Amino acid sequence: MQLPYPALFYGHDAGAYTLPAELLHARETFRKVEAMPYPKPPRNAEETIHDFAAATVEALHHGTELPDPAMIEDARTAERAYQDAFDAMRICFDRAASRVRAAADHLDIIVNHLAPALDETWQTFQDAYVILRGYGETEHRRLLNAPAKVRKAADTVDRAVERYRLVRAGRDALPLRCSDDPQNKYASIRNFHTLHPTRLLTARTAWHDLDTRRYLAWMADHGGEIWMPTPDQQAQAVRDEAHSTHARLPRSRVAT
Repeated sequence: MQLPYPALFYGHDAGAYTLPAELLHARETFRKVEAMPYPKPPRNAEETIHDFAAATVEALHHGTELPDPAMIEDARTAERAYQDAFDAMRICFDRAASRVRAAADHLDIIVNHLAPALDETWQTFQDAYVILRGYGETEHRRLLNAPAKVRKAADTVDRAVERYRLVRAGRDALPLRCSDDPQNKYASIRNFHTLHPTRLLTARTAWHDLDTRRYLAWMADHGGEIWMPTPDQQAQAVRDEAHSTHARLPRSRVAT
């Protein structure tokens, strides 16, 4: 059985964010179960029966002592013991995984661990990106001869991009979704409707298909409000959009 939320733990282990101590302790318990040796499969009882039959014929042929049929029951006992041990190991994994899931308070992880890491990462990116923008170039291949401050900013941008990926992957590992936002428009951008005001579901955003670095750069250039909301905060963003849209309608349309 696989450890629950592997991407969540991967980002933590990479240093992108913290996680609750109770959750990490539950993960360690799971790892200890993983480290336990599996029982070694015994010889198949059917094979032992064939061995017994062959040995019996040989003994009769040569006039020697007949084999003890207890070997068959011993083989079956060993098989049952192995199956019991195997079933017990499976239950151990189930219980250890359940302990991890029970320790994962999803809202706490978002509010107190992932969201603060995202906010810090986004601020770090913006601060460094301002330096690149002020220099007039943002692409690495054009920064080889740039001043040390600019090259350092480019490295900072790269680290922020990688951390952003890890934090987002950690959030995606959590089974929390906002039913009020089925398109997940506000899952990562607070002011989505301001940046993409059309209500056509088929209309592509201006940042469609951009890699993470260029996506964050576009957001920095256009006032994107990167965030990591709880489902309730995401639902509120949907309601805020609906209220804002309604307020902008002509009075005649509002009345109807």
